[in-house]
Amino acid sequence: MKILLVFPRVEHGQTTIRDKGSWTAFIFGNPIITLPHIAAITPREHEVKIVNENYMDLDFEEEADLVGITCYTMTAPRVYEIADEFRRRGKTVVLGGYHPTAMPHEAIQHADSVVMGWAEASWPKLLKDFEKGKLKKFYERDYGFDIADVPPLRRDLIVRNPLMGAVQWTRGCGNKCEFCAISSFCNRGVMRRPIKAVVEEIKQMPNKLFIFHDPHITSSPRYARMLFKEMIRQKIRKVWMANGTTNLLEKIDDEFLKLAKKAGCLEWFIGFESVSQKSLNSVKKTHNKVENFRKLIQRLHKYGMAVQGGIIFGFDEDTPDIFDLTLEKMYEWEIDVVEVNILTPYPGTPLFDRLEKEGRILTYDWARYNQVEVVYKPKHMTEKELYEGARKVAKEFYSIPNIIGRTAKIFAFTRKLTGFYPAGGNISYRRYYKKDFHF
Repeated sequence: MKILLVFPRVEHGQTTIRDKGSWTAFIFGNPIITLPHIAAITPREHEVKIVNENYMDLDFEEEADLVGITCYTMTAPRVYEIADEFRRRGKTVVLGGYHPTAMPHEAIQHADSVVMGWAEASWPKLLKDFEKGKLKKFYERDYGFDIADVPPLRRDLIVRNPLMGAVQWTRGCGNKCEFCAISSFCNRGVMRRPIKAVVEEIKQMPNKLFIFHDPHITSSPRYARMLFKEMIRQKIRKVWMANGTTNLLEKIDDEFLKLAKKAGCLEWFIGFESVSQKSLNSVKKTHNKVENFRKLIQRLHKYGMAVQGGIIFGFDEDTPDIFDLTLEKMYEWEIDVVEVNILTPYPGTPLFDRLEKEGRILTYDWARYNQVEVVYKPKHMTEKELYEGARKVAKEFYSIPNIIGRTAKIFAFTRKLTGFYPAGGNISYRRYYKKDFHF
């Protein structure tokens, strides 16, 4: 059986369809792991091809018995367009991912089948059902698998490999942040692949720079130490980035940070989310303590690791003064890179359910659920104030003088040429926000 797996084009982000074929797509392109993973859990008697629309042209005449498409909320309109066209040509289409899991009855209008949640158990069953002519409309969440049996990604099917690669060690998150699509999609505790299997996959990865595609690798500092020690023992000569949480990184001892650095850690992405403790508490991110953020960043800098922070504007406790206060704090903390987001109530999250119940959802145009447009009614400001405030922060933080100053500081504490990536992240975000915030 011939299977075609499709990753749809992305219109918003550091790299988009508009960067197709450019050096930007190579340097700052985001590695995808979902489809190479689906290919890996597909029995080898089947022929699999992956098309990432951000790097390749999609041929609707492609010879395929089955077409699988992964779907985020903001890519849903394009996914439905692709699915409808393939079905019009007589192909069988399966949809999966965050959005179809949250909105299965919407997704099935454009597909023959919808896979909900993780695919390890569901996908092999679906393939057998399809071969028997008994394909089901919905494959519900099924956790009947051992993550230790998950094979490495089919990297041989990645046609356009960006500078940065990716690997996944853990699944799931124990935190219950109201706005988070990850905790809604992975509504189960943290699962871990065997450390030796992950390290072996890292060794085989062609990329010298990679990201751990985990919600956060600090969920268990004890296991993380074991991972770092194994990477050091195996003499991994690569640098990497990973997500971490403030509450655990604040408490972790110096030995942990030394091991992380020695194992190749270049940068931590941390979801600070807000400089307002009231705002954090309102969305159940109470493990974040604003009073500790500056000390945490300084500590990570001390060990030569950069910090990329996630900031979200538009929480119910936010007022128009949040934007100037955020800029002030970000400069005070000396944060290296910042992802500036407007709160987006993704379907399937408690936030979406609450705002919909309160009558505050302004649009169901999923293409606008991109973290730079306002799709709901803020509580203490207008939609324009929210958009313009976020725009102001992005524009000022990523001004050329600010970028030059941060770049010098990044190279000073990383003391390595690899500091170019967090430094370059400033340029990449400036391009992104100039385009989407129109400045």
